[in-house]
Amino acid sequence: MPATPRHHSISSLGAQIGPVIARHMDLLFRDVLRGEGVVADPRFLRYITGEPHPFGNFAIISDSADPSATEAAIEPLRRCGAPAAALHLGPVAAAVEERLAASGFEPHDVMPAMAVEIEHLSPTSLPPGYRLVRIGGGPEGDAWSEAFAVGYELPRGVAGLFSPTVAGATTGDDASMQFFAIEKDGRQVCTSLLYLNDGVAGIYCVSTIPDERGKGLGAHLTSEPLSVAHRLGYRVGVLQSSPMGHGVYSRLGFRDFGGLPLHVRLPG
Repeated sequence: MPATPRHHSISSLGAQIGPVIARHMDLLFRDVLRGEGVVADPRFLRYITGEPHPFGNFAIISDSADPSATEAAIEPLRRCGAPAAALHLGPVAAAVEERLAASGFEPHDVMPAMAVEIEHLSPTSLPPGYRLVRIGGGPEGDAWSEAFAVGYELPRGVAGLFSPTVAGATTGDDASMQFFAIEKDGRQVCTSLLYLNDGVAGIYCVSTIPDERGKGLGAHLTSEPLSVAHRLGYRVGVLQSSPMGHGVYSRLGFRDFGGLPLHVRLPG
């Protein structure tokens, strides 16, 4: 378990809540990503899979004001010839924006940085016939990766980077990285990942396969892992939202605290 003291409320973080949410994603990626194609530089983290999806060739850049850091992060992405994306952890300086544009990266979206005090989460439940399960490695971990790929509409080679098997996941309830799924008839149909670090509890990889959407599964697999974190002493939950998930998280009680600018390059 991480030794960082838990933050007891959003207000206790003050103006740092936005940076804490952004940094949490960087910490997770540095913790889970490994192997060929992954570069962990103090200024950025980059991975290149060659898959034809922007999230398959991706950089998280810590310093949004340093053009040289952005250049070092994105130049291999530009050369790889596949769709690519760059995510900055804060507002992008004009000089950085110019460097991105010169390399063919265009503004795509701002990923909302969201937080909630876990005790104030709205209640959720599962429909009959569904059950929440913890996921470890091996075949169940591979099934989690497959469900994540289908639900998030990612190539298998990208989803596999976050595989419970690759991460060495266990089903321990006090692990810093915990994988969850919702099963129906023995098949995983919804996924999420709980990551405990930097004094807060983060939710990642929330996905629901298309024919199971609209049933509250993603909301439940956000809320319940955070309840696990609450029992471990965590009081603040954080995430970085996709456009599809923003309304779900808002209804659960999450609030926006800034955003992470995303730029995408589509070759040709």
